[in-house]
Amino acid sequence: MPLVLIYKETGRGVLYMPVTGWVVSSIVAGVLGAISVGIIAPMNKKVVRDKWGKIDFTKTDIYFYWTRWDTVILIFGIYTFLNIIGLFVFLLRGDNIDSPLIQFFIHQTVVIGLVTFLWMITKLVYVFKGIKERWPDEFK
Repeated sequence: MPLVLIYKETGRGVLYMPVTGWVVSSIVAGVLGAISVGIIAPMNKKVVRDKWGKIDFTKTDIYFYWTRWDTVILIFGIYTFLNIIGLFVFLLRGDNIDSPLIQFFIHQTVVIGLVTFLWMITKLVYVFKGIKERWPDEFK
């Protein structure tokens, strides 16, 4: 029996919507998030910090070449694209929001897409900060 969490009032009574897809998607997103953090977090040891704990971009090269962080961002971007394709296929097939597959693909697309976007923006911010600190005379 599917989990029921959301309901809506109809003229004929209460219609319950199963949320199995949302729950499974949340578990998958949590597992993927834990794995990716486990891959990316050890890179923090390679970052050189000054005496106040700020990143010393003049001595830290990790933001200027391809790293595991970039690979994870790329893999998550491809995964998000595949989720969009899956969602599109099942919508064309005629499924609706009551389908656990539609719920799964919607949730994965939103959550993983948002995480990928935020990681990419964070990486770009670090790269631009590093460029600005390493070559300040170029920006005058």
